[in-house]
Amino acid sequence: MTHAQKRLRKFECKICEKKFVSGNDLRKHLRTHTDERPYVCNECGQGFRQGGSLKNHIACKHSSGLQSKNIFVCNYCKKAFPLKDRLKLHMRTHTGDRPYECNKCNKKFARGGQLVQHMRIHTGQKPYICHVCNSTFTCCANLKFHMNRHLEIRDFICDICGKRFFRQDALKKHLNCYHANLKAFHCNICNKELKGHLPQHMRIHKQDKPHGCGHCGARFTQRSQLTVHQRIHSGEKPYRCQICWKAFAHSTALRLHTRRHTGEKPFTCVLCDSSFTQLPHLKKHMLAIHKSAKPYVCRYCKSFYKTKSELEIHHKLCGNVLEDKPKTNPEGDITMPIEKMRYLLAILLKKISAPDRLTELGFNKKLIDEVLVDSIESSGRESCKDMDLTDAEKLKRNVRILLEWTVPKMYMEKFTKERRSTEELLKQLTS
Repeated sequence: MTHAQKRLRKFECKICEKKFVSGNDLRKHLRTHTDERPYVCNECGQGFRQGGSLKNHIACKHSSGLQSKNIFVCNYCKKAFPLKDRLKLHMRTHTGDRPYECNKCNKKFARGGQLVQHMRIHTGQKPYICHVCNSTFTCCANLKFHMNRHLEIRDFICDICGKRFFRQDALKKHLNCYHANLKAFHCNICNKELKGHLPQHMRIHKQDKPHGCGHCGARFTQRSQLTVHQRIHSGEKPYRCQICWKAFAHSTALRLHTRRHTGEKPFTCVLCDSSFTQLPHLKKHMLAIHKSAKPYVCRYCKSFYKTKSELEIHHKLCGNVLEDKPKTNPEGDITMPIEKMRYLLAILLKKISAPDRLTELGFNKKLIDEVLVDSIESSGRESCKDMDLTDAEKLKRNVRILLEWTVPKMYMEKFTKERRSTEELLKQLTS
């Protein structure tokens, strides 16, 4: 036992009750709760809680003249460290060595601090407190992410669509789910391929409903379902249509409603080309007209399937599947989903057109793409009807024709010099 351990630890942290020998040690420790970083690098502005951490940072990042004898290099990834102990900790990321073991569940960790944080799962201790709403957290990082929500700080940005996120893992999930369409999770019970939330999905099979309503006692498998349900009691309707200003309690209800304005019917019967705004309507059509309870049909061999995942599996095996003729896209990729482009176009037409004119064009009765084409051609201009283009690209070109016709020339020349895309202009003009 060292001399420091024998000394009385009379300085106690009021947040987590940890005790220290000196007041200076307590002050250093408190920075783990407050995330105060008084030691700032003059080169890059990065802050640190301890002066030693700043020295290590400068030695590794900004001291190119260090002699090789003063640094310790990892044999695996060649990363350099000014202290041998830092290299030893780093090496565990390659070797998998985890010397710190939890005496409750035998889980192992590479660092002592990770074990201390893990133990709070067993003790229920949450020493990090939000001063705004008094929520508590087991670690400083989670408190920081939580505070970003209060401050609306979204540091993680999608390079593809520009959407912003509070956490890096949320951005990663967004990229996999919405842009890569990656379904990385498989349910062994119903064989569904899922983009995420497998534990929440499993509650459906287990009939586990941990989220209860305090007003009526109704229970739900997911917290989001409870949140939507509680709007029945509160009357809250946070989702509003920007075309007719009707409000809805759920985003899905708003999305279905907007199809009344855009005329979009994304669910198509491959047997007779009938289209529907909702999947249940397609299922009802399949049962009544084609006498099948399986709404998913292979357009190549006309075989029927109960779920979309079953159809996707079939497509990989179907010998009749041929490569579709690729649509040309000479003006570059579409950076906005066609559903959103149609919605913004409907907002724009509502803003710039007289009600009688919209009625004459068939607004709210026809697909918005057709309304736009009729509007362009009735003005004596030629619309884009190139069959080699995708629906999204044709719509984009016709929106551009509309903008060049309706937006004053001086502004369009300015937008052209700034290389503003059609999608960017559409968003700006409807915001």
